[in-house]
This record gives sequence, structure tokens and C-alpha cells, in this order.
Amino acid sequence: MSGPRAALVIVGSELLDGRWRDDNGPFLSASLAAHGVRVAHILVVPDDLDVLTADLRFLLAGEPDVLVVCGGLGTTHDDLTTAAVAATLDRPLCEDLQARSWVEEATRRVSERRHVPFDELLARTLKEARLPEGSRALPPAGLAPGYAIAAGPTRLYVLPGVPGEIEAMWPPILAELARDGLLSDVAVRTVRAYGVGEIQAQPLLDEAAADGLDVAVTASAGEVTVVVKYEPGDERAAARVERLVADLEATLPVFSSDGRSIDDIVADRLRERGETVAVAESCTGGGLGGRLTALPRSSDYFLGGVIAYANEAKMELLEVPHGMLGQYGAVSGEVAGAMAEGVRATLRATYGVAITGVAGPGGGTAEKPAGLVYLGCSSPQGTVVEERRFAGGRHQVRRWAIVAALHLLHDAIVS
Repeated sequence: MSGPRAALVIVGSELLDGRWRDDNGPFLSASLAAHGVRVAHILVVPDDLDVLTADLRFLLAGEPDVLVVCGGLGTTHDDLTTAAVAATLDRPLCEDLQARSWVEEATRRVSERRHVPFDELLARTLKEARLPEGSRALPPAGLAPGYAIAAGPTRLYVLPGVPGEIEAMWPPILAELARDGLLSDVAVRTVRAYGVGEIQAQPLLDEAAADGLDVAVTASAGEVTVVVKYEPGDERAAARVERLVADLEATLPVFSSDGRSIDDIVADRLRERGETVAVAESCTGGGLGGRLTALPRSSDYFLGGVIAYANEAKMELLEVPHGMLGQYGAVSGEVAGAMAEGVRATLRATYGVAITGVAGPGGGTAEKPAGLVYLGCSSPQGTVVEERRFAGGRHQVRRWAIVAALHLLHDAIVS
């Protein structure tokens, strides 16, 4: 599919040395892609004036329709984004009266909240009101205003780096782009399968791509996600997409063909049936409970959970028998099943789901190596236990185990 092009620049040395994870790039790129804008570049740039200026010049040379820059608008010595934009566009910095008004208002609120003299604070924050000549100030969601400025054929939007501020300031920009015809409608079909890899789906996807469809595939934690985009109203493309979905459903263990994630499906089915779930976790440390409660209205179906790392916790909180732990060990199918039954009984839930394993990298043995995980699900129909072996480091093992537990719960719900 053709259409408008965009580029993103995410500013912050903390994103390059492991101190912080970028949330703005995924948020903005997903929003733009959902409106038919192809994101050609996402650059993560340090707080370095020369590097930032060079990267801005590189991206603007490609003449994207939209360039969004996030971060580096604060008051400290390493907030250099506006200086880099001014240097790139060869524009002087001027105090913007609207931006100054917003900065003064926000500074007064901060002054009162933190009990810092207003004049002392304003002397530092007024830096945020100096914008490249020709800019249009954008109302802030925090302290620093954003701004928009033309850079040849490119619309350049410069925003603060705080994710909550980005999310609050983005909708008016999106509406502006839509008003000016830079967004387009796009039809999207998403199919998800579990327990396979990309290689099983690839022959069908190669054929679809050769037929002109915009097809993307992602494999993660045992799931394969296929996303197909096409022009709304293109009846031939729509028919081809339906054939592709039917072929995928006939070939792969598809669990979703309407875009919903396993989290969405589990939540919807529990809510529809008026059923509940509780969790007992060892090696995942509450990650499964976190996934189940991440969606709105999760209190409709999630009753609670127990993080039982030590054997004593498994015995006292989940009533796992001491003899079972001694005979089989904490990492065993028997204990996983007992944990699931224990948490289901304790919290009086319809389903109890348990995870116990060796997340690694240490702690494993020849008999029970790192990556060995047991999952249990207790339901009115009985208790099911699975043994799984996951590769990768600690984070990967825990993530795979959580996804596997969600699918085990899903299977119990629909059985």
C-alpha cells in the first residue's frame, strides 16, 4: 500500500544506555500505522546536539510527510532538541508569547505544589518558551509546550518526552493531519495462532504478498500474528484476504481472526459466562496476574492471586502437601496442579491457574534445567497440567510461561 510517510525521532541518552525503555515510539508508530501512514524510520538519538542535528538533516532529506520529535524540551543542560531543530532549519530562537503564557501558568502550579519561589522557578522554565522562528506553539500537557513548524514539504512536530504528555497532546495533532488529508482509511485484518512459528505460515503469506496484499508476520512467545492491510472498498483485495484467513485457519492453530489478543478473548469469555479466575505463581512472580488485570474492568472476573515462591508459602497459602513437595519438588506437575487447586479453593474461583518453574539462568539441574516450567489449570471439569521447556534468558522464560498459562486457561474455558 502507498500513502503518506512519517519518521520519528526519540531523544534521550537514557534510552540508549539501558536506563529507560521507550514507550513513545511504539505508541506513535501504532497510531500512525492505524491511519494509513507508513512509518519509514524510528531513530533513538542521544542528548547530543551534533548527533541530533545530523539525524534531523538525514530524515528531512528524505522529505517525509510528517516528522515527529519527542523529548529534550526540558530545562536541564542536556535538553537540546529545540537548539538542534533551530540549527537544522537555520532559524533563530525567539520567545513565543503563547508558549510563555502556558509556561508561566504551568510553572505557577509547580511552584505552589513544590513550595519553590515562582520567580526562581520561572527563570529556569522560560527556556521552554523559546521556539524556532516560524513555529506554532502547541498547548502542553505538563510544563513544556510542543510546537509545529514547516520544514520544506515536511510537517515537523516537536513534543515533550513524557509518555503521558505525548498521549494527551497527540489527538489534536492527529485530528489536524486528518483535516488536511494526510491520513487515510486502511482496512486491517489480524489473525493470531499459538504453538507454531513463522515458517508454518510463510508459504501462505508469500502467496498473498505476491498477490498484492500488504502482509506482515510477527512471532513472539509461541504466538504468530499475521496482519494484512488493504484499501477499503477494494473488493478484490477483501476477497483475497478472506481466502487467506480461511487458509490460515485450516492450516494453523488459529485462536483469533478478529484482532483480539489472548488476553482480550479470555477476559471476554470469562465476563460473558460470569466466571472468575485466580492465579498462583512462583517463577513468574505475579506476571500472569499482571496480564489478567491489565485490561479495563478486570475486576469482573479476576479475584486475586498468590505469589508463592518459597515452599512454606506454597504449603501455608495454597495447601500444597509437605510430602508432595518433598517427593516431587517445587518444580513438578504434581505441585503445579496442587497450586492451581489450592488457589481456586482459597479464592472460590471458577478457574485456578498456576505456574512453577526454573526461570534461570541459575538454579537448574540436569533433571530440572533452566527453562523447565509446569503449568496447572483447575476448573469444574478437573485439573490439567502441562510440562513446557522454554529457551532463552530469565525474561524470555517468564514471558513464554505467562503466555502459555493464558492459553491453558483459554482451553479450559472453551472445553
